[in-house]
Amino acid sequence: MQRIHAYFHRQNQPAVFRAVPGDLLSLFPTNRYRIIPDRTYWDYLYRTKDLIELRGRKYQQKRNHINRFQQFYSFAYHSLTPEHFPACLRLFEQWAAEKAGQPEVEEERLALKEAFAHFPLLNLKGGVLEVYGEIQAFAIGSRLNKDTAIVHFEKANAEFSGIYAVINQLFIAREWADTKYVNREDDMGLPGLRQAKKRYHPFRMVEKYTVVEVEA
Repeated sequence: MQRIHAYFHRQNQPAVFRAVPGDLLSLFPTNRYRIIPDRTYWDYLYRTKDLIELRGRKYQQKRNHINRFQQFYSFAYHSLTPEHFPACLRLFEQWAAEKAGQPEVEEERLALKEAFAHFPLLNLKGGVLEVYGEIQAFAIGSRLNKDTAIVHFEKANAEFSGIYAVINQLFIAREWADTKYVNREDDMGLPGLRQAKKRYHPFRMVEKYTVVEVEA
């Protein structure tokens, strides 16, 4: 904390901490910091069982998407291995091409390359979906704690209708069935991503805060 403050003060700026979870707010006394709720960084927490089984009327649309995909496409799921990394990067670049110029895309590209470079060290697990023999979707996650998995990346070729619903369900079912919860991270404040994550009906939201040092 002292080094962080020293860095900001060298820039003649107050220290700012983003995406701070509630259980860490005790580190920031209110006489020195301003604590601001920030919906952009709230994580979506789901029951693992819900994402695998997709039971009930609220998941009817997801089941329909999966059924249509299974009806129209020849596909296979595989656990992610290093031989899949180049194809996953190519798929990411196809996805990123439509979002040129967005800074978060470059940040995610760098993070994905780091993930592949240090895959075993980071204890990551992934899955790929082959459609007609070519990788058209992938997902990568890790174990946050004993009960919870966290999904870091999920990308797919949206030309295949329903593919996101399929990779979402199969990745959780094949790799994380031994967990109780799945954290699918935040929505970055993007309206489309927010709606997509809401449609999976989160068990609860993990609130995060922006903490700003009060200037003396």
